[in-house]
Amino acid sequence: MEVAMTGSEPVPILEQDVALLQGVLDSLDDPVFVKDRRHRWVAFNDGFCKLLGQPREALLGKSDPDFFPPEQVEEFWRLDDQLFESGETNRNEERLTDEQGEVHLIWTRKYPMRDASGQVVGLVGIISDITELRERIEALDTIEREAAEQRARVKAQRELIDAMEAPIITLWAGILLVPIVGELSERRAQVVLERLLAAVARESTRVVFLDISGLPELTASSAATLRSAVSTARLLGAQAEIVGMRPNIARVLVGQGIELGAVQTHASLRDGLHRALRRLGVVA
Repeated sequence: MEVAMTGSEPVPILEQDVALLQGVLDSLDDPVFVKDRRHRWVAFNDGFCKLLGQPREALLGKSDPDFFPPEQVEEFWRLDDQLFESGETNRNEERLTDEQGEVHLIWTRKYPMRDASGQVVGLVGIISDITELRERIEALDTIEREAAEQRARVKAQRELIDAMEAPIITLWAGILLVPIVGELSERRAQVVLERLLAAVARESTRVVFLDISGLPELTASSAATLRSAVSTARLLGAQAEIVGMRPNIARVLVGQGIELGAVQTHASLRDGLHRALRRLGVVA
């Protein structure tokens, strides 16, 4: 009968103790196995039998080459030997081919088993099949990658739409034109101001023409946008001027008492550009 040492007194290991230990191992979902230093399986649980698709009697005393392809055996034994030599636990992600030829991705933790003198006489391995988990992670990564690509496409499309809705045109060195065509919604007004701010700062602008010839009507909201554009340009050292002032717009300004502030206006872009170039000393 096998015995275990407690202090100096041998304690018999009863059959019911072994059965109890085996029952504990079999209650674990994760496959558990015990190997000796010759890589033979000397103990294991039902989960290990299920993973390999073999009955207990077909596995006891056998080893990896009896069931797995050579490249997998080489990896399993390399890590076994590493533990036997170092006496340290190792953890590794591995691939295991079952009886049906299905490849499982497994996470294996191996722990040293020592005798009474402290020598490593074998190892205990615990396997977690992470195949499904890895597939889920990869699926989530794919979804996230596709979502990121979709967000990038949407951003590029939005930037293109913004550029079309609020174009900034360089007329001359230091002179920009901002044509405003169509209704000025709250979002579009914000786009105009943001693009104007970036362009003025980027191009060392001295004069900005806000062309309102394409604006169907002037409301309190659109007038506020124009005032903000003028203020934005002024803060960066540029002078903002309004071109394309039409009679109906002028009547609305007067009739509703809408103030644009001290901003210079021109009937046409040609007039405004000519005066700007003359101020800048480009033309006489």
